[in-house]
Amino acid sequence: MIETVAKLIQAVPTFSVSENGCTIHQYFEQNKEAEGVVIIDNEKPVGILMRNDLYQKIGRQFGYALYMNRAVTLLMKPHITCVDKNCEMAKLGFIAMNRNQESIYDFIVILENQNYAGVVNIREFLIEMSKTKEREIKLLNKQQDILTQRNEAEKRHRIEIEQKNEAIKNLLDHTGQGFLFFGRDLIISEEYSRECDKIFGFPVGKQHFLEIMKKFVDSDAIEMMENVFINVFGDNNKVKNRVYLSVLPTEISINDRYIQTEFKVIPNEIKKSIMLILTDITEKKALEIKNAEEKNNIKLIVRAISSKNEITQAIEELQQFVKEDALTLLASHQPPQLILQHLFRVVHTMKGDFALNSLHHTSLELHRVEDALSELQKNNDTINLAAIQALLTQLDCEQLLAKDRLIITEALGRHYFEKEEVSAVSLQRITDIKNKIKREFQGAEQTAVLELLESLFYINIKEVIKDYNEYIKGLAERFGKNIGEIKITGADIFVNRERYANFIKSLVHVFRNIADHGIETPDERFCSGKPEAGQIFCELEKQENQLLICLADDGRGVDLDAIRKKAIEKGIYSATEMDELTKEQILAIIFRDDFSTKNTVDLYSGRGVGLAAVKAEIAAIGGKIEIATELGKYTRFKFIIPGP
Repeated sequence: MIETVAKLIQAVPTFSVSENGCTIHQYFEQNKEAEGVVIIDNEKPVGILMRNDLYQKIGRQFGYALYMNRAVTLLMKPHITCVDKNCEMAKLGFIAMNRNQESIYDFIVILENQNYAGVVNIREFLIEMSKTKEREIKLLNKQQDILTQRNEAEKRHRIEIEQKNEAIKNLLDHTGQGFLFFGRDLIISEEYSRECDKIFGFPVGKQHFLEIMKKFVDSDAIEMMENVFINVFGDNNKVKNRVYLSVLPTEISINDRYIQTEFKVIPNEIKKSIMLILTDITEKKALEIKNAEEKNNIKLIVRAISSKNEITQAIEELQQFVKEDALTLLASHQPPQLILQHLFRVVHTMKGDFALNSLHHTSLELHRVEDALSELQKNNDTINLAAIQALLTQLDCEQLLAKDRLIITEALGRHYFEKEEVSAVSLQRITDIKNKIKREFQGAEQTAVLELLESLFYINIKEVIKDYNEYIKGLAERFGKNIGEIKITGADIFVNRERYANFIKSLVHVFRNIADHGIETPDERFCSGKPEAGQIFCELEKQENQLLICLADDGRGVDLDAIRKKAIEKGIYSATEMDELTKEQILAIIFRDDFSTKNTVDLYSGRGVGLAAVKAEIAAIGGKIEIATELGKYTRFKFIIPGP
């Protein structure tokens, strides 16, 4: 706060210029402590008269007679210094120092609105200035002491921080985990644990994070990471940041090692950053793979005991495909592109069928065949029959089945795959028997006998759907989701195995889509107010000339915007064409070959083949598909197929 002269103002008596010297003399005689007075003219100060000056002048020879009865203007000092009462102390000091030496102890007259307000005694002013200076010096000394103490404390704190940082860095360097940080520019900080260098095989400091990751993940994953980081650094909402980071890969293969990744946002008012924790889980992964393989082998053995017919049929169909069907397709004179699409759908469906029957090794081998077909599709415009034939020629059916055959044989004996004695009954004979039952039996009795006959020669779709429960639960566990038992309602529907087999097998793609795309994670479902366990519904209805199979889930629904975006990216439609499509036409895009909203391909989905295979199989038996969906609530597939 700036100090002014107002606090030093003294009330000194004033006398008019018309007074004579004896009046002032009389005042001083009566007021021994008074040092001086102010002379005014019409309320304006025009001079000052100090006691010492008065007595010096009247004490001279003839001084008393000269001044006592004459005007006071002869005694006063007319050259006075006037300042406003708001004048700063420092400014007044400057004025005082530049005064005439003869007036060093005189008054300085103070004005308020140009009128007399009092005086400031120069001597008292200097004393006050001295006190102020002394206070300032003490304050400066105190501040200096505080600064010195703070500097010392800062030095100690800095040393402590350096020691702690060194201790932390030393600790991090020996945890067996990699820690690195990067900001909005994605440049990795120089402060990172040396385990990172071991994991990546080179120093990573000051390098662009995505440029490093390009060495270990595909372009789709890089694009996805880039979009995530843009959103994270562009939004300070903590919940949204966690959601963005949740889509980043949690495991990456780096230099033939399995590395677990964990991304965390480090909030900072000045510079927000992301911390990446890298953990080598190769040994843990190997143990998990071994345990999973042992579990899968047990599942295979149990499945082999309970479903020998299904396993035998799956193997026979694979053998027929490799030895006959694929070669017949090559000789069909169709365009190579169509042949390749058909092969892709068949292999994809068989892969799902083997996985459903717990022949996981064969399913994995077929996934590798899919990879090879996918490589051919990358050059779709120039593909030729010779390239497709070369690939099919390399297929060895026994090699594809070898591991699963060995597991079954070691557990159940070498006779497991030998043919059992069976009775062959023609389809015409079955039809004759059905007609006879209809003639001989009526009502409920007729229904019961027909169902018994059908159970011997036909498959019950309800039982087929029930078989998917274990498969769905396995997928849910792998995807980090929770899915309950399939709720099956409606009629028992028996159908001819041979006629409907391919369509029924293709349903594996629908169930896989539900588990992968439809049902949300427990966290997502909780935030949406849903039970943590997702639910799948199957409703069966038999009409006069057709069968209805409805498969539905209570998941996130189909994102039409995601379909639009992907369809435009793939060049299926232009943006203008997409705007003109109905909801049903947009939904129909998911049944196209090579269409998927996923950015990556794995063992389960992402190739854009599954639903295309379902559409092809239902078309082959003269049926059709209807789909209904509501974002955030459900998706329902209705399959309308001709009656048996």
